[in-house]
Amino acid sequence: MPPNRIVLLACGSFNPPTNMHLRMFEIARDHLHRMGTHTVVGGFISPVHDAYAKNDLESATHRKEMVRLALRSSDWIKLSEWECNKESWSRTRDVLDYHQNHVNEILQVSMNDNSNFDEEYNWSHDNVRNGFLDTVGVKLLCGADLLESFGTPGLWSDADIEEIVGKYGLVVITRSKTNPLEFIYNSDVLTRYMANISIVTEWIGNEVSSTKVRRAIRRNESVKYLIPDPVIDYIQKKGLYGCKNIKYNTNIILNMNSETRQMNVVLASPSTISNCMNICNNNLFNRLQSHGDYSDMNTEDVSKKNQTTTLSLANFKHPGQAVKVKTERRAVRKINLDKTSVAPACPL
Repeated sequence: MPPNRIVLLACGSFNPPTNMHLRMFEIARDHLHRMGTHTVVGGFISPVHDAYAKNDLESATHRKEMVRLALRSSDWIKLSEWECNKESWSRTRDVLDYHQNHVNEILQVSMNDNSNFDEEYNWSHDNVRNGFLDTVGVKLLCGADLLESFGTPGLWSDADIEEIVGKYGLVVITRSKTNPLEFIYNSDVLTRYMANISIVTEWIGNEVSSTKVRRAIRRNESVKYLIPDPVIDYIQKKGLYGCKNIKYNTNIILNMNSETRQMNVVLASPSTISNCMNICNNNLFNRLQSHGDYSDMNTEDVSKKNQTTTLSLANFKHPGQAVKVKTERRAVRKINLDKTSVAPACPL
């Protein structure tokens, strides 16, 4: 049985680290604590070595710094530089072996002398360093894609899979509408050690990936809220991933002068009644105040005929304006059935 107290270890490119990389740790810890199977005492991110030679892989120097910046807001996830600082690429199995041995060494030192630690212990979690725990195991935190990759012929050796899953165990973050149990069923090794695999479903959909983030940066699109702000600033400062040095895609706003930013926008009212009449060539407003058949008369003639009313054409309001209509007498309107040329009502 694996130790009850564990440290979560995530291996990968982190090119760049995204909010989803950080969310994986939170989701896993919540699930394991809710199930009551493990107590998570720390988390570690181990960026892959440059020799991994993945497409668009930035140097380990940049990736380590981006991870360090991304973890500023976390009080329990740390950066581990061991894998990056080695002379060559390391297998995942070797990375797990090192971190488990390192945790064991820290625990041993903590129990004997809790006062001083070498520089290499700085990445370890405070609960481990301070000697509060006597047994801590390491589990590999990963996505469902890594679990699925175990079934790819020639990619993993059975000995490595057995060591990773059997000795350490997996915490797999998967999305809804996926079936990681099928990946386990299709592998004899995974099926043998399936009790050491914790499947955690992320119900809040999140399709953020480093690949999509790099593409957006290359296309000069905003990546704000996809990766931490300090990482965005670092990418811009260093010009990584084809960044065009435009922060958050708001250069237009940032470059406006103070006079433009302080400009007051005045919203004008719609066109006046005369404009409405000119556009529509319509007698709608005039007919409302008439008392006869004016279908053969133009606007000017109608205005002259209604001079006895208090509401003339010049004073009439257009649609959208508040107006109090008042006349001295009731208007008399008559429909001429013989006329077919009456203009339609104004659509404005």
